[in-house]
This record gives sequence, C-alpha cells and structure tokens, in this order.
Amino acid sequence: MKFPYHLLLLILIANFTYLQKAIAQQTERSISYERNDDNSITFTFNNSIPESVYVVLKFDQLSNTTAGVIKKNVSGFTSELVTLFPDNPKNRIGFTSYSYRTLTGNINAKPDMNFKYALPVKSGNEIKVRNLGYLGNRFGNTEPKNWKSFQFLTKPNDTIYAIRKGIVVKTNDGERAETREGRTYGYRNKSNSIIIEHEDGTIAKYDVLKNNSFMVNIGDTVYPSTPLAIAGSYDTDENSQLRLMIYYLDNIVKDLDFDAKSKEKFGNTTHIYAYVNPMFYVNSNGSEVRTLNDLEAYTAYCDSEIIQFEMRKREKKRWLKSKALKK
Repeated sequence: MKFPYHLLLLILIANFTYLQKAIAQQTERSISYERNDDNSITFTFNNSIPESVYVVLKFDQLSNTTAGVIKKNVSGFTSELVTLFPDNPKNRIGFTSYSYRTLTGNINAKPDMNFKYALPVKSGNEIKVRNLGYLGNRFGNTEPKNWKSFQFLTKPNDTIYAIRKGIVVKTNDGERAETREGRTYGYRNKSNSIIIEHEDGTIAKYDVLKNNSFMVNIGDTVYPSTPLAIAGSYDTDENSQLRLMIYYLDNIVKDLDFDAKSKEKFGNTTHIYAYVNPMFYVNSNGSEVRTLNDLEAYTAYCDSEIIQFEMRKREKKRWLKSKALKK
C-alpha cells in the first residue's frame, strides 16, 4: 500500500462540532409534555435511535413549581425526563417556553479500561496498524483527554468485524470513494461509518467503510466477530483501511456552559469526549493481550469464550444453538 505521510496524522478533529454533525445525520430527538389530572406536568424525551443521550432542559418564566435546570441521562426510544409538581395543587404550572440541549453518550459511564477487545478483522488474519495523531494541536487546540485513534491497513474487500458486544446506534452509508486518477486523500470529512455503544458507556466508531456494504442495522446487538461491513477507502482500493476509535462522554459536561460552548473557536474548543487506549488480543492463540504500537502488525484472535464474554444467559443459549452473532 502507498500511503502519503500526512495519513499519519488524523485530520478528524474530535470536537463538539464535528461529533454533533455526525450525530445529526440520522437522529431525530424531541421533547414532549403532558399535563396530568393533579396539575403536574410530565416531560418525555423521544429519540429515533436507541442510544444513550445526556439531556439538559431549561424553562423560561416557570411558575407554581420549584425546578432548576434539568440534567439527566436517558436511553432507548422514549424516556421520562421529569415530572414537575405544582406548589399550589389547585393551579396549573406555567411557563412561556422551554429549550434543551443533547449530547450523545452516558454521563455516568464507567469505562472498563482493562477490557480485552478482539481486533476488527477475521481471526487468524494479520493486520498492520497506525496510531493517528491529533492535528488540532497544530492550530492551538489541545488534545482530547487520552486521545487515541487507529488506522488499520486492510486489504481490498476485507470484512470488518465487531470488537465487542454492543448495540448499533448509528450508521452513515452512501459515501463513495473518490477515484480520480492520481488523487489520494489523507482524510475526507465524508465517509461511511458505524457507531456501536457498549454496556460500560463507551462508544466505538468504525469509519471509512465501503459504500453499500453494511451487514448490520440500527438497533442490532452485535458481538465480537460479528461482520459489520467491508473496509473502504477515501480513494483507491490500494488504500483500503479502517479507522477506529473508542470514546465516552466526559463528566466535564456536567458543568458545561452550553451558551459559552457555542461561541468557542477552534483553537479553544472544550472537548466533551474522552478516549480509550484499548487492549487487544494480538496473537494466533489469544495468549497475548496488549495495546497497539504504531506501525506494527498483529494477528487477530477471537474464540467462543471471547464471543460469549459479555453475553447474558439467554444470549449464550441462543448463540450455542444457532451461532447467530447479531440479534
């Protein structure tokens, strides 16, 4: 493979604006409310995707109740945010309007930094990896907490596999590689991706996937070695790759001033996601687990024990019977 030097640096700026654009591509989020017979009001968060979301709800000119800013993590398609009760039960609660902000992720996440992941290629295959630098610091911006992102140098039409059990919460498909003769890209801001949320609140983004090759849908539960898609490229098949990162919502957002955040410039961006430097099974018999060094090649390993590790009893019974790796 021929990769220009600038591929060593990831021009994917993992800041608030970038991630929110990716989120907005498919997500339809809304808040509705219902007045109850006892004059209380119940506010409900609605989502088109079964993901974890941090919600900040504010009211304007709220009366006949005591409530400040509502901050809550929700998950699934529909979740109750809050029920407001009247100070005077005989009168209705009043407000002129309300507004809300949302962030993808679980503010209460407790990432397992010692979790052992399967590599994202077929068990037994060797794969070379590059650690991608954060280019934002060239423009005066600091790195996100524990920044880590990988570029796996795949072969054309290699299948990409899930590295851990999780739920598919977003997909972005339909982007074609730019194949004009002599043109190569270190990075393009449009690529096909799958985002999977794990039980510990971490999120894995599988990026640069082949157009129309997806093998999973939003809402699917996947397991280690579940086929996800075919590796893609920004340009030619010779530059086939997968870009992978694992991150989670940093609890810094509990005290985040959203109004100030919206006025930030690139050089002083407050990063709301922190990253994980994962450990992988890296040899042919699964005896070695380690973090990945830059420009080294590793052999993928995944067996039934790894596949079943996070399964519940019912899932194990179903898998042992059918060997189905998604539901």
